[in-house]
Amino acid sequence: MIEIITMPQLGETVTEGKVLRWLVKVGDIVKTDDPILEISTDKVDTEVPSPFEGKVTSLFAEEGETVEVGAPLLELEVEGDTPVNIPEEQLENQNPRKEVINKVKQETKEPLKEDVEQNLSPIVRKLVSENKIDLSKIVGTGTNQRITRKDIESHIASSKDEKTIERSESTDSDSKEQGKQPIPRLRKKIAENMIMSKQTSAHVMTSVEVDYEGIEQFREKYKEGFKEAEGFSLTYLPFIAKATEEALRKYPIVNSSFDLEKGEFIIHEEVNLGIAVDLNQKGLLVGTIPLIESYNIVELARKISEISNLLREEKYKVDNVTGSTFTISNNGSFNSFLTSPIINQPNVGILSTESVKKRPVVIEDLEGSDSIMIRHVGILSLTWDHRVFDGSTALLFLNSIKEKLEKSDWKGELE
Repeated sequence: MIEIITMPQLGETVTEGKVLRWLVKVGDIVKTDDPILEISTDKVDTEVPSPFEGKVTSLFAEEGETVEVGAPLLELEVEGDTPVNIPEEQLENQNPRKEVINKVKQETKEPLKEDVEQNLSPIVRKLVSENKIDLSKIVGTGTNQRITRKDIESHIASSKDEKTIERSESTDSDSKEQGKQPIPRLRKKIAENMIMSKQTSAHVMTSVEVDYEGIEQFREKYKEGFKEAEGFSLTYLPFIAKATEEALRKYPIVNSSFDLEKGEFIIHEEVNLGIAVDLNQKGLLVGTIPLIESYNIVELARKISEISNLLREEKYKVDNVTGSTFTISNNGSFNSFLTSPIINQPNVGILSTESVKKRPVVIEDLEGSDSIMIRHVGILSLTWDHRVFDGSTALLFLNSIKEKLEKSDWKGELE
C-alpha cells in the first residue's frame, strides 16, 4: 500500500516549513524513525523521521522549497493492501515538477563524493569542515551508509589529535575572521522572532526582590551529596521552577496564549515550562519540559540538566523545543543584576532569574525589633504582555513565587 508523509506542524504557530535537504532518494528503503529530510521553520531546524518502513517511490518537493503544514512531502510503498487516498489534484498542485525531481534523484546511482557531501546534515558538514576530515576514510552507519554525527565523532576520537578536537569544540568567535560574515541561520531566526515578539506583545517588566537564604542553607547542606549522586550541581533554578509552577496554578491567565486577530486566548491546563538555554554564545533556544507539576525538585533539576545538554549538543528533537506555555530565562548564571527578556511567543510572560548575592538586609524579629543581617538575595523580573493582564496580576504572580521561595520547607524534596 501507499503512505504519504506530509509536512509536520512543528509548533502551534508554525504554518509552513522549508525543505533544506533530502536524506533519501527515490528507490531507497527506509525503516521506521530513519531520518528522511531536514526542514527549517521559524522555530527550529530539524530532521524529520519516517513514521513507516517502506520504499521511497516519489518526492513532492525540491530542496529549498517552502511547503505548507499538511502538504505531501514523500510517498512510501509499504506492506499492505489498502492504499491511502490522496487526491491527485493535491499532489499535482503541491509540486507539478515531481517527475523531473524524481528523474534527477535517480540519475546518479554511484555514490560520488558530491553526493556524499550533499547527504550530510548541517552539523556533520560543520564537523567535517572544521576538522578537515577526508570523507573517503569514513564508512557511514546510517541509512544507505549515510555518514552520521556519531561516525564523525568516532573518527575524531580515534585520531587522538588534540588540536583537531579543540577546533571542533571552539566557538564561532574563535574560528571566524574579522570583517563581513554571513548571518548564521540560527541568529537570523532569533532576530526575526525577537522583532516579531516586540511587534506582537505589549511588553512590560515588573520585579521583586527575593531572600534566598533558606534555599542557600538547604543547598549548602545537600550540595556535595547531590552532585556526587547526580553528576551536576544543585542550583536555584529548580526551586524557582517549582515555585513558578505553583504560581501559574494560582494565576492561570499567566499560563496562556493570546490571539488578538481571532479574538480569543487559551488558558492552558498543563504547565509546559520553557527554559532558555545559551548555546555556548552561538545563539539561544528554548527547551520545553512538559507537565512540570509531576516533578519534585530533584526530578526538575534532572530535567533542566537534560534539556540543556540536548540543546547544547544539538541532539534535540522538535518536541524538545516547542509547546512551552511559560518560559524562564536563567540570566543569573551569567551574573546579571536586572534583565528585561523578550517574550517567547505565543507565551504571555517570561521570568528572568537574576544573580543571587550576599547583601545586607534589614530583618524584623517577632518583637518588632530591626537588625541588619547578611543574606543571599536576588531579583526576579517578569516581562509580561499588557494586552492579556495588568500590573496587579503580574505582581500577585511574582509575590506568590517569592513567598514560596522564602517560606517553604524543602526538606521533603531530598530526604
